[in-house]
Amino acid sequence: MTIPVTIVDERPQRTDRPSPAQGRKVLGLLLVVLGCWATLLISTPAQSGDPVLRTTSPGNSETVKSPDDVELTFDRPVPAGLATVRIINPPGEQVVFRRPVNPPDRPDTISVPMPKTRFGGTYTVAWTLPSQHLEPLSGAFTFDVFQPTSSAGAPEIETRRDPFIAAFHTTARFAAVAAMAVLIGAAFFVAALWPAGAVLPTVRRVVTGAWIGVVVSTLAVLVSFGPYAAWVPLGDAFDPQLLWGTLRSDTGAGLLSRLLLLLPITLGLVELMAAPPAERQRERALRGGAVLGCGAALAATWSLARPHSELTPLSLAVDVVLLMSAAVPVTGLGMLWLLLGGKDRSAPHTYVPRWSRATGACAGSLALVALYHLWHSTDSTVPTSHTWLLIGLLALIGLLAGTIAVLRLQLHRRPAEPPQSKADRRRSPELTRYRNLAAGGAGLAALLLIATALLVVTRPPHTAHAQRIEPTPSSLRRQLPPFRLPFDTGKPGGSGAVDLVLLPGADGPDRVHLDTRVSVRGGPGDVAVTAELRRPGRAPIPVRLTEAGPGYSRGTATVPGHGDWELALTLRAPDGSRQTVTQPLDVR
Repeated sequence: MTIPVTIVDERPQRTDRPSPAQGRKVLGLLLVVLGCWATLLISTPAQSGDPVLRTTSPGNSETVKSPDDVELTFDRPVPAGLATVRIINPPGEQVVFRRPVNPPDRPDTISVPMPKTRFGGTYTVAWTLPSQHLEPLSGAFTFDVFQPTSSAGAPEIETRRDPFIAAFHTTARFAAVAAMAVLIGAAFFVAALWPAGAVLPTVRRVVTGAWIGVVVSTLAVLVSFGPYAAWVPLGDAFDPQLLWGTLRSDTGAGLLSRLLLLLPITLGLVELMAAPPAERQRERALRGGAVLGCGAALAATWSLARPHSELTPLSLAVDVVLLMSAAVPVTGLGMLWLLLGGKDRSAPHTYVPRWSRATGACAGSLALVALYHLWHSTDSTVPTSHTWLLIGLLALIGLLAGTIAVLRLQLHRRPAEPPQSKADRRRSPELTRYRNLAAGGAGLAALLLIATALLVVTRPPHTAHAQRIEPTPSSLRRQLPPFRLPFDTGKPGGSGAVDLVLLPGADGPDRVHLDTRVSVRGGPGDVAVTAELRRPGRAPIPVRLTEAGPGYSRGTATVPGHGDWELALTLRAPDGSRQTVTQPLDVR
């Protein structure tokens, strides 16, 4: 007799396998983050650095016929709208008042037109450009029309900022940092800490207000940067060329990247606020990670849009961590204070533990960032303002951590009991304690945000200002005009001129480092240039020149001692003819 047997598999079935729908959600969140970073990388150009004047037309001390324009060519593209050029004619009158422009297809050149009424004699040209630190890079040169005369003096260019423009620009930058922090923190609050809060009008107003604040403050920084960087008075602040110069500068490109980045971020925010609340911890973690990924791209625009020397991946990462680590606890605590008066008394028991864990991680990150900046403070004997600011930041982190501990202790003392009426909620001693603690914590968080914004807006302690040295070398800040050396190889069409720029710098005791720029003007095409340093009684020191552009070479050399030297340039034409021209150097 056969007895049928039914086998029942009583092994527990796995319920944590990702479903196809969860896979699509992960893919969608990943695409949003990748879209934000792709927008940032595509729209942000490489930093250009400080420009160096390599040639002028007319040349320094050159005698020419009456020119129609005066042109200054630099070693890299320059925003002409932020430059200032002044010209004094032989009678001593200033004859150029308008801002320069970039000639068509020549982004490395700025040009100003000469006046219709011209005099024979010596003209003096002065120019100014903002450096990457927003310091004035300046120089002056002369040229003669028909014949030289005595110079009437150099034009003066104002390089003091208008107090109103400086205050407005600094306030706009401060507001942009604060708005970005609130937007990142509020989005993280909805995504990972309390998803059910997305339907509340208070939360929606915070998110919407922060988004509007980022847009408005960024536009304010964009509009005020030109007058701020070009040192113009308030009356000239509305020149359209200043705005055009801002758009062509590194800072303007960073601000435009931020505005473009808000497009994918806005789409993600709309989807986040409209999505059903995430119930599972895994889904909250995925949404929170997506918010942090997009927020990191937004925070990176702060570093890309501010004046700085050289932005490294490490310094960019530190800046991003600083802003985001301040955004999450500060905004979360502000949300707590706003929502404690609501009807749902169980809500604090839901999101305060999550928020406190996130805040603990952020406090640790802030402490590491503060210690990083303190470690890079080179002047340890005399504390700088940044040093005290960082010490205060560490103290605020400690106080905030204490407030979090007390708040969690208050929440666990008694279970949540929903009050019967609004009056009961107002008289509830438990709610009063919560709100008082939250108010105190919100005050600490506000101070923390202010300290963070000050670190953002001002220079970090490892910059040259904090090291008590000049951030821009004096040879760059006050640039000498190029030396114009004529040459003639002796063959038909073999004549022209060389514009020589020398940028000295200290290279150790009794050693001078020379950065040499050579521009060939006129003459036969494809002129090869070699250079060497000469001094009687010493072997020549070769200067290795590399081509940096059409007719433009650059090289460096170290002069091993002070005294009288000369730089010899040998020019070889394609037909084999050559000539050597020299420039005396007094190395001190």
